[in-house]
Amino acid sequence: MLENYLLSTATHEERQRVIAVEAALEVIKATLSDTNDGNGVSFQLQAAEKHIKSLADAIQNAIDKK
Repeated sequence: MLENYLLSTATHEERQRVIAVEAALEVIKATLSDTNDGNGVSFQLQAAEKHIKSLADAIQNAIDKK
């Protein structure tokens, strides 16, 4: 999905970052769809926003360490 936002001149690192962010989004989607804690969508989106960077960083670190 996000790869369509990259220009054809994107570097390998930029492409890897998009993959990590997409993976983080999938984890967040799965987590939110499985959560029925009574909080509204706005609360859940704010929670996701807080964690997307750190989750993408962790995924990218795991990829980079091979």
